[in-house]
This record gives sequence, C-alpha cells and structure tokens, in this order.
Amino acid sequence: MARAEELYADESIEAVRVMRGHFSGAGENFESQVMERVREGRRGAPPLRLAAAADEVAWCDTLADFYGPSSRFVMGRLLRNFLDRFQITPTELLHHHRFIKQLDNADSLLPGAVQRIAAIQGDARKVDRRTRADAIDKFVSEATTRARDALASRAAPRLGPEGLPALVKTVAERATDPAEQAFWLRHAVARAFEETTSFAAKFEMVMGWAAPGLPPNLMPLIDELTAGLMGSVSMIKDTLGNQANLGGALTALAGLASGKQSPNLPGAPPCFPTLAKLMAEAPMPETRTVLYDRLERELATDKPLSRDDTQAQRRQFESLLDSIAEPSGLFAGGPGMVQALAKRSRRFDIVGGVEDVRFPDPQPAARLTKLLEVEKTMFGQRQQQGIATYMRDAIGKLDADPGQLADFRAKISACGLPDPQKRVLLERMPLPGTRA
Repeated sequence: MARAEELYADESIEAVRVMRGHFSGAGENFESQVMERVREGRRGAPPLRLAAAADEVAWCDTLADFYGPSSRFVMGRLLRNFLDRFQITPTELLHHHRFIKQLDNADSLLPGAVQRIAAIQGDARKVDRRTRADAIDKFVSEATTRARDALASRAAPRLGPEGLPALVKTVAERATDPAEQAFWLRHAVARAFEETTSFAAKFEMVMGWAAPGLPPNLMPLIDELTAGLMGSVSMIKDTLGNQANLGGALTALAGLASGKQSPNLPGAPPCFPTLAKLMAEAPMPETRTVLYDRLERELATDKPLSRDDTQAQRRQFESLLDSIAEPSGLFAGGPGMVQALAKRSRRFDIVGGVEDVRFPDPQPAARLTKLLEVEKTMFGQRQQQGIATYMRDAIGKLDADPGQLADFRAKISACGLPDPQKRVLLERMPLPGTRA
C-alpha cells in the first residue's frame, strides 16, 4: 500500500490498485481489492498557480516553526489552488508524503512558493533572499524525509475506531518527545483522511471527533484541522448555508468567527451546530484567524453587499460593523480589517466612518506615535474604533525602553479614546520594568 501511494503521487500515473491474494489449504486461490485510487479529471486541468501570500509572513527558525500555526496559515494562503484541487489541508500536506510529492511534481509550484516567501521575508528583515531560500528549502527537505519515512513505516500509529484519545495514548507509548508525538498524531490523522476525498466529508469527520467529552489537550488539533478546512472559499460557502447575498454571508461569517452565530443556520451542513458551539465555547484561535482573514478579503473587494440600493447596503454595512466589533469596540482582525472597512466606508460616503492611516515609518514605536497624533483629529465612533485597532497591533510589536513605555502609557491614558478601548490598550502594554 505504501508503494501504491508513492506511485500515485506521480501525476503521470492514472490509477493504482492493491489486491490481496488468498490461498486455501486445498490449493484454491482468489483475490480481493484492498485499495484503489483513480485519478479523474486531472489530465488536461490548467496548471496550478500560486495564490496570494499573507501580508506578514511567519519567520521559521526551527522545524517546529515550519509545522506551526503561522506557517500553516501562510501555506493555506499561498498554496490555496493546490490544496483546493486535491481537497487537502495544510496539515495533510505537511504530514503525508503522497501530497508532498504531488506538490513537488506540480510544475514549479514548490520552488516558486519558496522563492516568494524568501523574497517577502528577506525584504521584511533585511536579509539575503538566497540565504533565506536555502533555510526554507532545508525545512522542506527535512519535512519531506520525515513524511516519507513515516509512510514507509509499518509501526506508524493509525487512528482506529476508539478515536483520538486512544490514538494519543498509542502515540505516547511509542514516542517520548512531544515534538515526535505531535508529528505522529497528525500523520495518523492525515492517513485517516485518505478515503475521504472532499473537504465536506473531512469536516464532518472532524466535527465528529469534537464530540462532548473530548480531552482539552486535543482541542488545538481540532482547531488546526478546522482552520485548514475553512481556508477553502467553497467550504466556507457550504458551511454558511443559504444566504441571500454577500452582506448576509459576511454577517453570518462574522457571527461565526466571534462565537455569536446561532447553531440553527438554514442550509448549513448537519454538523454546523457543533462548529457553532466550538466557536462559542472554545478558544479556536487558528479558526478565528482564518475566518476573519476571509471576511477581511471579501470586504476589500468591490462586490456589492446586495442588489438593494446604496442606502440599504449602507445600513447592512453598519450592522456588519457591529458584528465585527469586539465588546471593547476594537475591530477583530487587526490593521488589514481596518483598511478593508475603510474602503467600504469611503464607498458609502459615511461621514465619520472608518479611516485607514498611512505610516511613513513602519516601526511600531513610530506607528504608535503617528496614531496618537491622528487620534486628536478623529472624533467619530467608527474612526476611534479603527485608530484603537491600529494601536493594539503596534503595541503588540512594540520593543521600547522603560522611559518610552511610560511616555506611551501616559499619552494613551490621556487620549480621547473611549475608556473601554484605552483599558484594552493599556493591558497589552507592559508596565516599565516588566515584560509583556
């Protein structure tokens, strides 16, 4: 079966079949089919192309970083066309050699992805692009070898009818290193998805694993897999059910991301209530990031929210703004969300609406200084929400000396933002002499 998987990874192979031979004591023999994979609709398909990369690309210092959530998010964005064609998640790509080989065989897709990320990271951190590309290639090579050896191993743990808790126990018995345990657990999940060839079917499986009573230590895996599935536009559309227009879909998406969406969504898949419950009660940080990213990207387009007139669309947009706002008033999603909302606000000519800010200096301290200046000229509710959201992002990246921190704290305390927003910002800013 491992050899069949290896062969099928070659795009030139149209089909593979594994047969088992049975022999009786009387010398009779017969065969039964163990596995069959047929490549339908692949030949003649357009060549795969890279999709959009994330604006801020995660920097990988170790192989663990390469497997991490930020790295998976970037893969989900950059390799979206490849992932959608084969209906797989970034987790499957990283942990199943069959898909790694398929990616390697997809023209120049893999080298192109490495070069794209190396260029973005090189420019962001002022390092040589070729040096960075070599470092990323090294991680790709290590992950490829690891996945190939795992596929060939007869001792690799497999997910059985006892479910994920039993699999975790088996993995722990065979590997003492937490990093190795994480890899083998996800390798087993990737193998469990083998006979499930659609995002929808995988979603149903994952939601089944997330049944009540699942150990808390397995929730990050559920979050990881759900995020990988929700990276697909088609999967999100299917999940949100019957929506009359884009505005309705985005409102439902914002409600799901914030944990406020009702489980009774018309047209949604049967397992949607489980997802709505998870988003309402569990952290699910990776899934929220993916959902808000999709929301941001849709808002940034020129697509109308509905076929109604401008005034009706404007009211729909105002309602959507409330859905995206957190209890403190800050917008979920960060600066990119503010920019997308500002673009829509300008289109609707909303006086005092969300506005974006241009920063002459990208350094966090310079950005925060600029925002404190701009804040003095913006008094609209939506404007203040946008400014505070920008500030939260800058504070999260701030590396200032104690004197500068004290100065920033004093200026934020004295600024004109609403008190709930100031509290959120000050809580994220460490006191002088302490660490964040």
